[in-house]
Amino acid sequence: MRLRLDASANGGAVADRRYSAEMPRSLVSAALLGAALAAGCTTAAEPTTSVPPTEAALRTPEPTNAATSVPVATTDTTTSTTVAPTTTTVAPKRPIVLGFAGDTSFTNGLDARDPFGDVTAELSAPDLMAVNLETTVAEVEVGTRVDKEFTFKSPPHSVELLTAAGIDAVQLANNHTLDFMRPAMLRTLELLDQADLPHAGAGTDPAAAYAPTFLDIGDWRIGVVAFSRVPCDWSASGENTRPEVAWTCDLFVDDAAAAVGRAAGGADLVVVMVHWGIEGDHCPQPFQRQLAQAWADAGADLVIGGHPHVLQGVERVGDAWLVNSTGNFAFPSARDATARTAIFEFTVSDDETTLHVIPVRVASGRPAPATGDDAASILSDLGRWSFGYVFDDTGAAIPTDEPSDCE
Repeated sequence: MRLRLDASANGGAVADRRYSAEMPRSLVSAALLGAALAAGCTTAAEPTTSVPPTEAALRTPEPTNAATSVPVATTDTTTSTTVAPTTTTVAPKRPIVLGFAGDTSFTNGLDARDPFGDVTAELSAPDLMAVNLETTVAEVEVGTRVDKEFTFKSPPHSVELLTAAGIDAVQLANNHTLDFMRPAMLRTLELLDQADLPHAGAGTDPAAAYAPTFLDIGDWRIGVVAFSRVPCDWSASGENTRPEVAWTCDLFVDDAAAAVGRAAGGADLVVVMVHWGIEGDHCPQPFQRQLAQAWADAGADLVIGGHPHVLQGVERVGDAWLVNSTGNFAFPSARDATARTAIFEFTVSDDETTLHVIPVRVASGRPAPATGDDAASILSDLGRWSFGYVFDDTGAAIPTDEPSDCE
């Protein structure tokens, strides 16, 4: 469903990238992470594997606001009044559906091949549909290419392709947002804002990058934050030399947790989108669950991961759902295992949140619903890589006691 942004009205869908002044629903838990070995695919110029956090990385951030107890003065009187109790009935919120899909880029001429033509119905159906925008969006002459193996820049009309297909929000915190340095990143923000397409995870400075984006959808206020843990080698200096992106490397774990808390303070439901993990690996790293637990403690309800370019399984972390990797989506180089992917749909109500998965096959960069044995195979494999869940032939997530192949 395409959201209409109206910052001047209380009704409708509102994107608000300011910090919430309210207290978070809960503070991030005390230190969770032990040291874990970093592993994965790298290039000479940039590692593409997110790095496990150190033991000191997760500590409980100091609250920025303290609740104040104000004594109430009383006065003795000779007259007492009995007030009849009143009962206020709060109507339940209408359930909504939130959809998520993986890495999306329009390079190598994909923009001219109707990239979403076979999945427009699926993208338009959820009340909110979000993808990871794995590219800068700018004119050819904007920005300077950084020195690394893979860099992505999509043409400006790519934003129109997103909105026309029914995509309502994009994640910008990833390892390609700065492929053409700050000028191209700023142009990406400008084009998204001109199209009223909400985004999270990048901005002109850290405050803007970490700021939650709030979306009013039906009876629900959704807070969205996005972080990247790829790459992290540059942060060893202890300085934030890439301030345009919201990071969750060891140096910035507290910043990310605080951003989740701010989102929780102003929303009914909090979504964290994160770039992490090892490329090509169907099994998550232990730190993915550890970080997700910290964010769940801070108020996250959904944690949606990406970067490995292949699917990874789902699980519950505390009260939150965790999708470890959504894989690829509209992506020119997708093939073989990286072309087997899915759309993840969460139905959210006051009582519960359930998950339904639509299997997807990518061909020549174009995603389409998978069918027959191909769809059944994708669902079966996703269940094998998940923890505590398998998927029936309709794509519904079903609890199971069967062990995961990733255990």
